[in-house]
Amino acid sequence: MRSIVQNKVEECLEILKWDKTKWIDFWRELRKKFGPIVPNYEKKLELNDEKIEKILREIERRELDRFKWDWLDVSRNKKIECAESLSEREDFLDLKKEDFSVFLMSLLGLSDWVVVDGEKEKIVVIDVFSLWRKGFLRELSLATLHAVIEFRKGKKIGNYGGKKEYFDSLLKEIEKILRGKEALGDLCKFLRNHVSYYDWVGFYFVEDGKLKLGPFVGEPTEHVEIPFGVGICGQAAEREETFVVQDVSKETNYLSCSPKTKAEIVVPIFKDGKIIGELDIDSYSPSPFSEEDRDLLEKVCELVSKVV
Repeated sequence: MRSIVQNKVEECLEILKWDKTKWIDFWRELRKKFGPIVPNYEKKLELNDEKIEKILREIERRELDRFKWDWLDVSRNKKIECAESLSEREDFLDLKKEDFSVFLMSLLGLSDWVVVDGEKEKIVVIDVFSLWRKGFLRELSLATLHAVIEFRKGKKIGNYGGKKEYFDSLLKEIEKILRGKEALGDLCKFLRNHVSYYDWVGFYFVEDGKLKLGPFVGEPTEHVEIPFGVGICGQAAEREETFVVQDVSKETNYLSCSPKTKAEIVVPIFKDGKIIGELDIDSYSPSPFSEEDRDLLEKVCELVSKVV
């Protein structure tokens, strides 16, 4: 598959080599270098040279320097994460159409993402500087996936509000999904498609004193039956509590489903005070889970308990 994500951030940060009084001249050079992307970005945001120069004057060099070093520290991994999160959702995002690319750039910090016309296709421009300013650099792959999903819905510009805001919006959709006939299977697909680092999503249910595999999405697993206390799933069932492992290589009691798995979160499902099952999620990204993930998935399991 073609490289759907292009990292142009460092090229944009060449502005730091210019005297600040000449930053508008650098922008004009950027306009030429990334035509028609930058000119169409300006049109979308209704910008002219006077407005751009004013915005550039308000950006402090030291702020841009801090962004540069933060970005260089994570750039390779973040670019790979963004590309993989999209390519692994090929069908959901209809990537075979090859009608868009994603450009990671450092622009004016006005909007987190903007869709513009490129030479042959649409370009989803992710302003990484804008996300960094909000403290969302770590969530770049999730913000990028969100932008592409919104683009597929027909939207042309938007902002990413962080995990909590995004997850709250997902919960509203999940409530609708759980009213359907194939609720659990559809829920697995929905979670995997909408969260960039949820790479294997599935349910286990308690049967005959063991955990037995239910609906799931992701690579096939040999672990169709798990005793209580064995592996992450078995430990979560035995302790009747959410189990989060940010690095499975450090966990001695772990059942490997895929060599690509780097982290796992398991959330119990309770009914009438008893554990009846679990929601299990594997991630191919290192240390991806936060309190927002725990909160989202525990709420999901509360909803699931009402329909099973």
